Amino acid sequence: MKPTPRPIELLAPARDLDTARAAIQHGADAIYIGAPRFGARAAAGVPLEDIRQLTSEAHRFGVRVYVTVNTILYDHELQEAEQMIWDLYRAGVDALIIQDMGITRMNLPPIPLHSSTQCDTLEPEDVQHLEALGFEQVVLARELNVEQIRRIRAVTTVPLEVFIHGALCVSYSGRCYLSHALTGRSANRGECSQQCRLPYDLIDDEGQKIRTEEHLLSPRDLNRTEVLEQILEAGASSLKIEGRLKGESYVKNITAHYRRELDRIIALHPEKYRRASFGEVSLRFAPDPAKSFNRGFTPYLFHLATPEHPNASVINPLTPKSQGQYLGRARKGRNGITIDTQEPLSNGDGLLFVTPEGRVDGLRINRVTPEGRLQLGRGSSLPEGSQVYRNYDQAFERLLAGPTAERRLRVSLRLRQLPSALELEVRSHDYPEHHTTTLLEMELEEARNFDPDRLRSELSKLGDTDLAAREVELELTSTPFIPLSLLTRLRREAVEEYLQSWDKLQAPLTSQRTQQMKSLTKEDVPPRRMRQADYRANISNHLARAYYEAMGYTEPAKAFELVPVKTAELMCTKHCIKHELGYCIRETSEKMPYREPLYLSREGNKLRLEFDCIHCQMKIFQA
Repeated sequence: MKPTPRPIELLAPARDLDTARAAIQHGADAIYIGAPRFGARAAAGVPLEDIRQLTSEAHRFGVRVYVTVNTILYDHELQEAEQMIWDLYRAGVDALIIQDMGITRMNLPPIPLHSSTQCDTLEPEDVQHLEALGFEQVVLARELNVEQIRRIRAVTTVPLEVFIHGALCVSYSGRCYLSHALTGRSANRGECSQQCRLPYDLIDDEGQKIRTEEHLLSPRDLNRTEVLEQILEAGASSLKIEGRLKGESYVKNITAHYRRELDRIIALHPEKYRRASFGEVSLRFAPDPAKSFNRGFTPYLFHLATPEHPNASVINPLTPKSQGQYLGRARKGRNGITIDTQEPLSNGDGLLFVTPEGRVDGLRINRVTPEGRLQLGRGSSLPEGSQVYRNYDQAFERLLAGPTAERRLRVSLRLRQLPSALELEVRSHDYPEHHTTTLLEMELEEARNFDPDRLRSELSKLGDTDLAAREVELELTSTPFIPLSLLTRLRREAVEEYLQSWDKLQAPLTSQRTQQMKSLTKEDVPPRRMRQADYRANISNHLARAYYEAMGYTEPAKAFELVPVKTAELMCTKHCIKHELGYCIRETSEKMPYREPLYLSREGNKLRLEFDCIHCQMKIFQA
């Protein structure tokens, strides 16, 4: 039996309805967007009415709408959250992305649940547990490499979601308490103060300063363009772009880029993969990830390091700001400043530069002369030899501010001549079995000058509808004269009838398994790798506690946000500062000339570093 191609989902972010529409037009197969409340980006909540409108528009193209309810909840919020989930279900949402396991014990509608990356899903047994519990999709930790994804796929059938682009959290998601410990703002509550993006001094146990004012916990941005095919082969089905706080131009550019890359891979392997949604996307620009916000790129694929195969650095210690597109080096001549680049520059471009001494700064270009010399603002300077990046491309942003893509459902049209009528059939190219026929009664006379090409051309003019005619056939028994007004009427009625019929097929996803979750116990579900439900289980309400008790955990502890633990592990990361210094014990035999423990220090806060070299992890504690 011939295998069925696996649907591949490009999952794009949206901070609001307009951004979601942009993602759809530029090729997203699914959208994830914030709920009115309780999303992991507190500043990106979206009104229920906008979500209802989005589901209606998205489903026409088979695009799914996933809503994030991925913070931990307090007891006084449970009733509101449950009511909101019912409202989202009635609004046609296809799934919820959740972190708090207390939600699984609620009285829920039959709406699919996806586990958030905040669920800290790293091992095959984690995914097996979530699959048996009833989750319809599992978001894997960003730190997993291709081989680890492959091992999980081998023992599970639930669709796996993997991040492919955007900002990174340096800590394992769901296990970061640094923000709450230092500022009272919880990352698990969507209020992260981004302590990881700040500069720190690195000192050893004797007070020796190793690094000064460097962004030692600030990762570059994820870009897995070069390993997309490997990730698909390993078993990922949903490829996720980060960015629910990003603007429309970012979403347009990055979504279009990955749409183009995935279409290329699908075209190479049609027996393996297919698109998860419908509609042909036509772009009016050339997407380029380097031209959108980025801190420099990393594929973030960790492996067991060796001298022959060392892990690359994943941080940008110089700055957490947008680095953008590398242009070249600054040159100072007799007639002014130029940059060694073939890229055209524009008035208003934003530049970030790194001086030969390692200082980072930025400026705007006031004017570019015809000879390529730069005129800068008063008081601005660009030292000779600086590495120059463009982090705001004026011409590119102006282009993206306008209409940059069009998405249409492909159909074929067939006009048949009947004895006293015309019949127009509209048939889907994606699902040829779906079609509608519309009849218009009329008495037809012979045409003096019959032009079949003109007839096909008029029929194919589907205007601003969501359809595009890829083929127009004529089944005529004579050479009839068809008044343009009647042909237009027939085409309009046929399109309306087809779209009404098509929309009825695109129902929201449902799952009966969701309603069964609350009754499951450890007898029904295999255990996770976590054997003790301490503060890292993030238990912030009585329903979450009930879940862990049902799963066999004795004396589950309260969340760090409720009862801060002085000795708590504030972060656990795959990024390793000892590796960054060049003293990874797997990569070199050279002994580190600093006395451990090492510390990060900033404005009176001192953080102690521990290195678990067996598991290739770095852990951060309050000193």
